Amino acid sequence: MIKPYKKDYDYSYTLGFYPSFELVKYHKEAIQKVLIAEEALSSEGYFKLKSMLEDIPFLTNEKEFRKIAEKDNDHVAVIFKKYQEKLDENNPHVVLVNPSDQGNLGNIMRSMAAFSFKDLAIITPAADRYNPKVIRSSMGSAFFVRQQTFSSFEEYLKAYPRKFYPFMLQTNRGLKSLELKESKYALVFGNEARGLDRSFLNENAIKIEQPGEVDSLNLPTAVAIALYEAGLKRS
Repeated sequence: MIKPYKKDYDYSYTLGFYPSFELVKYHKEAIQKVLIAEEALSSEGYFKLKSMLEDIPFLTNEKEFRKIAEKDNDHVAVIFKKYQEKLDENNPHVVLVNPSDQGNLGNIMRSMAAFSFKDLAIITPAADRYNPKVIRSSMGSAFFVRQQTFSSFEEYLKAYPRKFYPFMLQTNRGLKSLELKESKYALVFGNEARGLDRSFLNENAIKIEQPGEVDSLNLPTAVAIALYEAGLKRS
């Protein structure tokens, strides 16, 4: 029996065909079973998923499916066992310090996939990366992005020593100052409400200048802009 998701469960699930295909693509080994809505049994998505998961049980318990479905057009839920990953130490990293919003976390993963950044460090406390709402908002990019959690930024930096660029308002260095001459670096972003505290301020700190009327950008927008600029420097 599958219950609506809770953080302390050892499993989670996708909702909808597209994120389910992404799960199959990147973490097929974690999949345990599939719940299908009866109305989707003749759909193209069902037959495609069935062909990709020949050894996985497919269940059509409508009552059980509706307990976890969030929208009428979800049609499918793929249940998977939570898995642990380690970052690639040779890649650039995105570091999120205490991100609290599930939708923001998922959107950031989607931007990372769009700009080919694969490694994400999450400093806890933070939104639950396995929550189906995070997976949905990421459009399945949660399975492309390698993720590792740490209890502090110091713990992260000890595991992956590297030059880091904190994005914060307390600096005069604009986005064009982002040099990225090294291949191993970290782009560091703070909590949605508080940003990064002054302990992160260093000679590499970056501010995204805004000539308009707002004093700060929301977190997913700031990360997307930074990743775009970093991608230009990397290429």
